Amino acid sequence: MFYDAPRRIAQVKEHDCQAAVEDVIYMLIFYKFSEIRVPLVPRLSRCIYNDRLEIWPSKDWELESIHSIEVLEMVKEHVSTVIGLRANSSVTDNWATTKIQRLQLGRVYAASILYGYFLKSASSRHKLERCLTLAHEERLNHRNSLQFPDLLPCGFKSLIFGHVSDMQSVSLGKGPVRQEKNLEELRCYVMGFDPETLQRCAKLKSKEAVSLIEKHSCALFGDEQTGMLETDEVILTSFSSLKRLVLEAVAFGSFLWEIEEYVDTVYKLKDN
Repeated sequence: MFYDAPRRIAQVKEHDCQAAVEDVIYMLIFYKFSEIRVPLVPRLSRCIYNDRLEIWPSKDWELESIHSIEVLEMVKEHVSTVIGLRANSSVTDNWATTKIQRLQLGRVYAASILYGYFLKSASSRHKLERCLTLAHEERLNHRNSLQFPDLLPCGFKSLIFGHVSDMQSVSLGKGPVRQEKNLEELRCYVMGFDPETLQRCAKLKSKEAVSLIEKHSCALFGDEQTGMLETDEVILTSFSSLKRLVLEAVAFGSFLWEIEEYVDTVYKLKDN
């Protein structure tokens, strides 16, 4: 018993340290939401009035504003898929009521966090590859512009160098723009992922992130007594409220990816 005491003390310290890191990550996520003036949805029981779940204000615009145009299109498709609401739905459609199990709603929320995390990871990877491609094209064009004058005889070089440089400056200016337009859009880029790349972008990188999502989902959707999600309770709500929850979850996942990257530079997180 006394022999195991140092190991047990180390385990307790490690657990406390992980809990503290998770709290830091959560508070930074909370701060990101405060920057766009969106309060996180509280425990669902606080949002149920007259046996109906309503989340107000919707804050759809603020939650959508954090995404690029390409990412936002994929987010809107995700929202339409998981809640069954068309992207061009009317106000009447948004406020129509529907029923959903609390357990199912919790799963949709957690899955949407993971989708937001994946989109942030994939879009960051896409931007990096696009920058590398443009940088490579820039270097090739720059190298060609240097090689051509060097091949000219000395007299010709001094005579026409100015005109050549003028023409090259115009063509080089158009090159990267033309190349950028021909690059794959994010949707096509993601669809081209092989299974290994898809898993790498979708997988949570740290154990702290896994634990944080579980705790946040249980706090939001879990039973007030046990905190568990296993319940058959059916909730009456509107499509507008469902959309609010899904958009928040996607934003949560996007912020989680950013903050996880930042915290990992300060404190080494545990690999998942």
